[in-house]
Amino acid sequence: MAVLCKSCAGRLIFNPASQKLECKACGSSYRPEDVEDIYAPKDSKYYDTRVYTCGHCGAEIITSDTETSTFCVYCGNPAIVFSRISREYRPDGLIPFKITKEEAISRIREKFLKNPIVPKEIAAKCKPENIRGIYVPYWVINADFTEADYISGEVTHGKQTYTEYFSRACETRIRNLPIDGSRILSDDTSLKLEPFFLEDSKDFDEDYLNGFYSNTSDLRYYDLREAAKERCHKLVAEEVVKSIPPKANKVKIRESIYWIDIDDDPIYMMMPVWFFTFMHEGKPYTILVNGQTGKVVGTMPWQNKRVLAIACTVFVLVSAFLSVFFIATKDGWINNVGTLYFYAFALLIAFGMFVFTKGITGLRRVFQNLRLTQSADIFHYVKKRQE
Repeated sequence: MAVLCKSCAGRLIFNPASQKLECKACGSSYRPEDVEDIYAPKDSKYYDTRVYTCGHCGAEIITSDTETSTFCVYCGNPAIVFSRISREYRPDGLIPFKITKEEAISRIREKFLKNPIVPKEIAAKCKPENIRGIYVPYWVINADFTEADYISGEVTHGKQTYTEYFSRACETRIRNLPIDGSRILSDDTSLKLEPFFLEDSKDFDEDYLNGFYSNTSDLRYYDLREAAKERCHKLVAEEVVKSIPPKANKVKIRESIYWIDIDDDPIYMMMPVWFFTFMHEGKPYTILVNGQTGKVVGTMPWQNKRVLAIACTVFVLVSAFLSVFFIATKDGWINNVGTLYFYAFALLIAFGMFVFTKGITGLRRVFQNLRLTQSADIFHYVKKRQE
C-alpha cells in the first residue's frame, strides 16, 4: 500500500537528494523512519509489491504502489500491463539512493554524449523521464576461504629462456563480501558497478522503495556458495600473480584448488542502481549508474561513418607531415639531415606502436562493455523462471 502524506494524504516519494519522503502535492517531507504504513503487517517477514509484465520481452517489473510503470526498464518497450500483487521476502537492509535521476543522466551525458562518434539521436533519449531506479538484490557474506595454486612463468638467463614453476597457498577470512543475488544479471556487469559502501546501509523499510522499482533474489544456497567461491578465487588469483618474482614473465596459473565455508547468516541487501535503456538500430542498450556513488557502467553505439572519417583525417595529417619533412630534407632546409630524419622516423614509429597498442586494448575493453550493454539477459533480469 502507498504511504500517504499526513498533511494532505498525497503519495510520498523518496528523494535521494534530501534522503526524505516528499509529497509533491503540498511539499511536506518526512524521514522514512518517522512514517508508518498503518496497513502493513507488523513484524512480517514479507512485504507487498505490485508486479508489471512486459508484453515484449516478458520481464517482470516490481514496484511499490507509488510507481506506475509506463515502459519496460529492460527493453524500453511501452507494452507494460499490471499483473498482480506479490508478497516478497523482506530484506535485512538496503542502501538508499543518493544519486538523483538528474545526476545520473548528467553523468551519462558527461561520459558518453560529448563524444562526436555517438549518434545524436541518443542524446534526445537521454533525459530524466527515460531512466529508472531499481533496487538490485545482493547477499553480503562472511566466509573462510582456502586456495592452493600451481603457477608457471618464463625466466630468462642470458640468451636462454626456460619455464619455472611456483606454488602458492593461502587461508583467509572474508568479511562483508557482496554477491549479486540474481542469476540473470551478468556477474561482469555487477562487478563493474561496485563498490557499494555498507556504512550507508539502513534497516529495510518499504518507504525507501517509494518511487523506485525493485527485484528479489533468485539464488539458492548452492548458487550463492558457488558465486562466492568464484568471486573469492578471482580476488586471490590476482594477488597470487602479483606475488611471483618480477623476473618471471608470462605468469600463468596452471591449476587451482579452492573451497569456501560461508557463515550461516548471510545478509540480504538491496543496492541502488539507475537503468537507462534504449533501442538503437534494432539493438537494445542498457547503461547502468551506481545509485550510491554515481559510477557509470556500459558504452554507447557509435557512427561507423564518423569513425572512418576521423581515421582518414588522422592518416592524411600524418601523411602530410611526412611529405613536408621529406621535401624539407631533400631541398636542404634542415641541417644534419640524416640524424633528424632518423630521430623523426623513429619517433613516428614509436608513436604509431603506442597508439596501435592502446587502440587494441581500448577496443577490446569497448567491445567487452558493448557486449554487456547489449546483453539481452538484462531484459529478463527479473523474469520469473521455472526450475
